Amino acid sequence: MAETETKKVTKKVTKKTSKKATKKTTKKTIKKVAKEEISKVDVETEVDNKAKEEAQRKKKLETKKVKIGDMVSVDIRGKTVDDEDPKKEIVFQASNPDDAQMLPNYDPKKIDQYVPDLAIVGKEGFITDSIDAVIQEGIKFFEEKIIKLEPAEAFGERVGNKIEKVSAKQFKKDMNEEPRPGATYKDKKGRTGTVLRAAQGRLLVDFNHPLAGRKIEYKIKVVDLIDGFDNQVRGLMGRRMPGSDTILKEFKIKHNKSESVLEIELPQMFVYQIAQQQGGLYFKMGASFDIQEHLGVETVKFVEVYAKPPVPEVNHEHSHDHEHKHDHEKEEEKKQKKELT
Repeated sequence: MAETETKKVTKKVTKKTSKKATKKTTKKTIKKVAKEEISKVDVETEVDNKAKEEAQRKKKLETKKVKIGDMVSVDIRGKTVDDEDPKKEIVFQASNPDDAQMLPNYDPKKIDQYVPDLAIVGKEGFITDSIDAVIQEGIKFFEEKIIKLEPAEAFGERVGNKIEKVSAKQFKKDMNEEPRPGATYKDKKGRTGTVLRAAQGRLLVDFNHPLAGRKIEYKIKVVDLIDGFDNQVRGLMGRRMPGSDTILKEFKIKHNKSESVLEIELPQMFVYQIAQQQGGLYFKMGASFDIQEHLGVETVKFVEVYAKPPVPEVNHEHSHDHEHKHDHEKEEEKKQKKELT
């Protein structure tokens, strides 16, 4: 009988203690959720404000003309022109997702890589000379223009003496693969050609440009002005790895003007990304060259940071309350047993 009474009292005390603990936990949960909601609202507000500022900035650009020396983003769609049969026309260049779908080798998995081309107006090595020349003549931002070129102005006329015979043995040695019609061949002179025919150990290779002899049409639009030193650094780096705009914003840039030294801290996530693509060294070499050539920096340093993974948080309060609750229950049991005996 005494044992039964003890169990009843113990159950009552345990229930009361659990209720208090639950109430305390509920309050903490409510506070935590409220704090998270406030933080979420702050982030959303910040994003909205940035979007508004960006929209206003681009609206102002609509009234401006592109100048020589401007670093800009250019939307380009290039296609062949066939006056006799438009169905034979081929889109060979696209810098936005919509036009990219017309490419013969369109890959939806690489949709984020179809982005505007970076250019410094008046400088070679960025966009086709004919496009750069039209921009230099003076166009407004977001103004669309069509450029039509005859074969001689584009990729040249087809020349018969650029179709040569190459031995299959030489092809295997240079390309490390079996020759086949349509395969690409690059010789020791650095020329690139296409295999037209393969028979009896001899190949017929066309060293003309694949688009030689064809009329070309470009549709162009200058869609942004890249201003500010940090933005231009990111722009030049993005040129070496299209589709990386989001992560480029995480790069920490420190520019020591007096010593002409630029230090770029790469986020750990990006370091892993370029390591997997096996292009990390080429990316850094290419980006360094661009920055030195076009932004006048003498030395470029890339800093890779490898942070130790954070240790999972332990809810000490919960653990303490749990232990405290058990100690309290034990004391109550002892007390009740003593009273009943």
